[in-house]
Amino acid sequence: MTAIAQQRIQSPVAILRFLPVILGVAMLLGFYALPWVNQPERGATSAPVIAADRDANEIGIPREGLGLIPLGALAAIALGAWNILSPRQGRTVTALTALAGLFSLVYFFHFFSAAQQSEINLINAAGAGLWLVLICGLALVIQAALSRSLIPRVPGFEIGKTLGNQESVLALSMVLLVIVVGLLNSRFIADRNISDVLQGNAYIAVAAIGMSMVIISGNIDISVGSLIGVLATISGTMVVSGYPVWASWLVPLIIGGIVGAFNGFLVAYMRIPSIIVTLGMLSILKGGLIFVTGGTRITGMPPEYSLAQMRPLDIPMPVIIMIVLTALAAFWLRYSPTGRSIYAVGGNREAARLSGINDRGVVVKVFILNGVFVGIASVLYATQLSVIQATVPPNLELLIITAAVVGGVSILGGMGTVIGATLAAVLLNTIRSAMVFINVSPFWLQAVQGILILATVLVDIVRRRRQLL
Repeated sequence: MTAIAQQRIQSPVAILRFLPVILGVAMLLGFYALPWVNQPERGATSAPVIAADRDANEIGIPREGLGLIPLGALAAIALGAWNILSPRQGRTVTALTALAGLFSLVYFFHFFSAAQQSEINLINAAGAGLWLVLICGLALVIQAALSRSLIPRVPGFEIGKTLGNQESVLALSMVLLVIVVGLLNSRFIADRNISDVLQGNAYIAVAAIGMSMVIISGNIDISVGSLIGVLATISGTMVVSGYPVWASWLVPLIIGGIVGAFNGFLVAYMRIPSIIVTLGMLSILKGGLIFVTGGTRITGMPPEYSLAQMRPLDIPMPVIIMIVLTALAAFWLRYSPTGRSIYAVGGNREAARLSGINDRGVVVKVFILNGVFVGIASVLYATQLSVIQATVPPNLELLIITAAVVGGVSILGGMGTVIGATLAAVLLNTIRSAMVFINVSPFWLQAVQGILILATVLVDIVRRRRQLL
């Protein structure tokens, strides 16, 4: 290929690299230009807007799914930045960007349906912002087809390898589920429900981070559900008894770490299988909690105790904690020597020991970390409502283990990420919510969980067999 021909190809390719960022920013500007987003104080008497109360919606402008627009725009900007920093991933970015555009367009399906039935001209009331958002969303979808012929194929790179990991599968499944169910029932994509879906299983995701580390190390902890119930009861009892709020938040983390250290000691130094140790701990914690409290409820907590109900920057605190802890744990597992040693011990404990890794110390550290994460999860669980039931939540340990395994953590040890566990926890809550909105009994969720576990384990076994060939 001549130099002139290469320049003609590289010029549009360079523009396409920046296109997702440009369209994402333009979509955000159009979103905030919508009168019912940026100017609610003008009241419903002026035609372009709804009431001062954004939930009143007196002139019938549909709000269900409106929150998907900024989410799709932010995803396009993030993907565009990834494309600029790593042009090698160009083909993958175009596919994901198109999905982000489709994600943001779900709102317009309900908007135009409502506009046809409304006596007020909602399209004129929306102004230019509506059309800017619509055009940007369509452009994000269309650019995937346009760029395919312009972006050269990189030798050795396949889109299937990038999208074939468990995290990508979970993220795509979640987005597609929101799109499909959102089109069937607009209430599913209402801001309140999206917020509930994200924060509803946040404490499950936090506990699944610690569980993922335990399973990666080649062990398992089935006492986490009972431990969350005990620690939540301790936290609530402390704050009601007059202890400082910060102490009521901190003590469960310390006790969780101590219990984890005890479990880890028995597993690492006494050579007792982890399932036996944690099964015994489950019975001790569960029976002891009922014996001490009698299953009573704890009430009268002060307002400042309700950590899970706080919303800094209008973002639920459980979501912030879930994202921050997932990012920190993923970075630590990937780049710290101790984090890498967890994978080594889980993959082949004897080989790790012969290479100089203190396998016993690693196991104890993993169980301590798991106990700390369970402590954090117990605080989120205790503070999400104004009442704490002093009992063990039913099947909670199964849900945590399911999130870890469906998230791609190999039940045989040595493989997996905490990012997948967090995505799986959110996906399970999304599935539960979707079942309600499409009139499917939520009791089917346990069957879905079982199918996901079996499918994930089978895929893991097949993958390991291929690696041995």
